Amino acid sequence: MKITELNLEKFSLKNIAIQFSQATAEEMRILSEKIYRVGSKVQFDQQSLLAFFNIYQLENLIENWKNQDLEKIFNRHKIIWAGKNFSFDLTLNPIVYSIVNVTPDSFYDGAKEHLTLPYILKRAENDLANGASVLELGGKSSRPGYSDITPEQEWQRLEVALKELRKQFPKAIIAIDTDEPYVMTRVLDAGADIINDIDGFETAEKLKVLENYHPAVVAMNNGRAGFAHAENVYEELPQFFAKKQEELIRLGLKNEQICIDAGVGFFNGDSGRDSVERVKSTELLTPLGLPIMVAISRKSFMKNVFGYDGDERLLSTLMLEAQMIADGGRVLRVHDVLETKRMIDAFKIYQKF
Repeated sequence: MKITELNLEKFSLKNIAIQFSQATAEEMRILSEKIYRVGSKVQFDQQSLLAFFNIYQLENLIENWKNQDLEKIFNRHKIIWAGKNFSFDLTLNPIVYSIVNVTPDSFYDGAKEHLTLPYILKRAENDLANGASVLELGGKSSRPGYSDITPEQEWQRLEVALKELRKQFPKAIIAIDTDEPYVMTRVLDAGADIINDIDGFETAEKLKVLENYHPAVVAMNNGRAGFAHAENVYEELPQFFAKKQEELIRLGLKNEQICIDAGVGFFNGDSGRDSVERVKSTELLTPLGLPIMVAISRKSFMKNVFGYDGDERLLSTLMLEAQMIADGGRVLRVHDVLETKRMIDAFKIYQKF
């Protein structure tokens, strides 16, 4: 039997096209038994068949049928997110990326106590115990209508927290959510592992920081500046991130250092349409072969779309996160660490059947 992967110029975690050809009658019988549960398949004749696998189905097939050709196909679609101090194999294992706000005015859980070190350390301890793989500190709210602060004020909020977290939890992977090059430089010097920029590192000054430090990054397209490459979300995001990928690689970053975020919830529209389209763009971004962030936790568009408010949004958050994992999302940026980790574990168990 000949086994051939189609569409070799792109990557996927949801639709991996494999053609089985030149099979004997016995080989086709065995193959049909092994992929009986794979619904997306077409048998052309008695000797050939085309099937579309998600990455979990492909893993299950390899476990039940050791085959070097299938293993090569699986390995081509591996998704790694790595930095100087970490490496996550995300191919089959989504991770929890915890939001630890060092702000009094965040959209969901803003409070003055977030500026206190005891709160921050306790939150970090709990989130790590509950399964967080990354802790992200944010020193400035970026919700629609947020009040800006100076880069110096932002760094003042972050400095003590970052240095103490690094001291108390030396093995923790720490990200910083900032759109200021001054802050990026300060936190990298203080030991941050990841920089998350809601504006996608759009200025020469920010790009220079990346060129100098080569950190792991999260690059977002939040839509606030309008569309530069196409007329709608589904066209804009793949084109934007393809160009951003090329730009960051020219600076010396590698694919495994670059995570991308579709920017759900940053456009303050009344319908929530923009946010839902960004959620549904996940599958369109997987062909780039980059880690994709799922950053929708309790965002306000869920009220417009589903009629959920406050704590009710946990239900819609988990529902959409599971769908985005199925579509190829792998880094889940969340407020609710324990619930998200349990959902991921349940999702992975379900894939085994």
